[in-house]
Amino acid sequence: MCELLGLCFNQPVRPRISFRAFRRRGEYNPDGWGLSFYPGKSALVLKEPLKSMDSPLSAFVQEYSYIRSKIFVAHVRHASVGPTGYDNTHPFSRELNGREYVFAHNGTLRRNFKKRLKLGRFKPLGGTDSEHVFCHLLSEIEERELESWSVVDFQWLHEKFKEINMHGTFNCLMSDGEHLFAYHDIGGYNGLHYVRREAPFGPIILIDEDFEINFAGEKDPSQRGYIIATQPLTNEGWQCFNPGELIVFRDGEIVYPLDRELSKLEIEILRVVRGSPHRMSLRAIIDYIGYDKSEIRSAIKSLLEKRYLRQDRRDKVSWDDDDATFFTEPRKREIIDKILRRGI
Repeated sequence: MCELLGLCFNQPVRPRISFRAFRRRGEYNPDGWGLSFYPGKSALVLKEPLKSMDSPLSAFVQEYSYIRSKIFVAHVRHASVGPTGYDNTHPFSRELNGREYVFAHNGTLRRNFKKRLKLGRFKPLGGTDSEHVFCHLLSEIEERELESWSVVDFQWLHEKFKEINMHGTFNCLMSDGEHLFAYHDIGGYNGLHYVRREAPFGPIILIDEDFEINFAGEKDPSQRGYIIATQPLTNEGWQCFNPGELIVFRDGEIVYPLDRELSKLEIEILRVVRGSPHRMSLRAIIDYIGYDKSEIRSAIKSLLEKRYLRQDRRDKVSWDDDDATFFTEPRKREIIDKILRRGI
């Protein structure tokens, strides 16, 4: 049924562990594998029309230490439209407005989709529905004269993905080298998940093999970002995309929708703490908001785990003590302010 893998981090990283886990998914998707990334402004696409675990090239890619990028898009193929061959192997790439876009799709569109999804100057080289969709999307982006992305443009793209989805099953990853666009099928087909990875790093276990690695000694503490996969690759706390959802990642953060990870209570707590000129105690937050103490404690814990809040290191009490004090994470204040300005 094909599977997707995407990475988006705040600095160039190696895909070694994620790609190692993902390669094994080629056992059930034997008709091709591909990996695209951005060593500079242009994309480099490595792909072959054969099983990933049988490929010396994919084994080399897994271990090659000089492959580094902030964004990766990978795919293993189970052919449904178009024969097995290089031209039909994902990801696909094209240049538009000085940016190189890459695209990978999981799903199958119905036979009459070409009548509705018209092409412009971009034409497929192979015979897949996926490449046709990619060329259609690029024509739509070009017609919109879109050279830099805004929230309004993300909303527009979201509607375009939904329109395409009406013609069949549709999960996809797309990137312009700056953003990673991840869309999940409106009917929930085949799944799509993500996990955030940042310090403090610890041990993880790969689901498809008896392999454990401790990232504490491997990762730069300043690295942070997201991994997206059709199905979870590790024993970490993966989250499901909602059916029909588009999430846009940039520099290791979610930039659309801004409130993806936050409940209404969490947003209200951020509003109160961000508006305070000084760090706020848990007692003061509880008194100000007026919710049940256990609900607020649970929301505070969630905000700490998501790195939206930090406890003051001068505290001599645990985070759930009434005298514990908090402030908003400095590197996320720009995102927090955008969320609060929207009045969500």
